[in-house]
Amino acid sequence: MKTSTFKPKSTGRYESAATIHTLQLPGNFEQIQKRAQKIYAARGGMMGMTLNDWLRAEQELKRELGQQSNHTDNDE
Repeated sequence: MKTSTFKPKSTGRYESAATIHTLQLPGNFEQIQKRAQKIYAARGGMMGMTLNDWLRAEQELKRELGQQSNHTDNDE
């Protein structure tokens, strides 16, 4: 009895995991991180609310960027 073994052909598409998916962070990631750390410290460093700190930091930065954009638009 003859058995066959399946050998998939390489298409070259999956050479390495690092080339398939690379993590791309937004340009303001570090700004959000620093702001979230300040919020965390202002709360007394209590654990368990890191997501809330991060979301608040994002909202604050978006609000600031929006205000800066409005000032720039009004200056023209």
